[in-house]
Amino acid sequence: MKKEFQNIIDQHYGILYKIGRAYTQDQADFDDLYQEMLIQLWQSYARFKGNSKLSTFIYRVALNTALTHQRKAKRRVDQAGIEDHFYHLPDNSGNETEELRQKEERINLLYDCINELKKEDRAVILLHLEGNSYEEMADILGITVNNIGVRLLRVKKRLQKSLIAKGYARV
Repeated sequence: MKKEFQNIIDQHYGILYKIGRAYTQDQADFDDLYQEMLIQLWQSYARFKGNSKLSTFIYRVALNTALTHQRKAKRRVDQAGIEDHFYHLPDNSGNETEELRQKEERINLLYDCINELKKEDRAVILLHLEGNSYEEMADILGITVNNIGVRLLRVKKRLQKSLIAKGYARV
């Protein structure tokens, strides 16, 4: 079962990464949340009956874990210190080109803007960015397909305004 679970995590790493990025502010917090998502997925995997797609199940568990993690983080006392606001994507080539650096900056800017959204709106945009259909998004979030369409339109407009305000003109 360990090997099967590891394969599932490897195949769905993008889901966990995107949710983690959207619900954390620095690398240490991301690492903590990622670990917690893995624990929750491991503990709940045996209860997965296949009534929905595996990716839907992973989204539900990961989003619920992220929301719980965020509530706990708000209760903690703010500690002074330097925060690492930039996550670094893996550089497999060994040489970071200017193009890769710019791409990483754009991704960080997008996640900064996503982090400013309400938690429900973050979930909607993450599911959309992952390529889920409106039906899948509605199933994961427990809201209607029509509500997904309305929320997504509003979230896109907020993100566009935020990106422009932060100086990214190619929106």
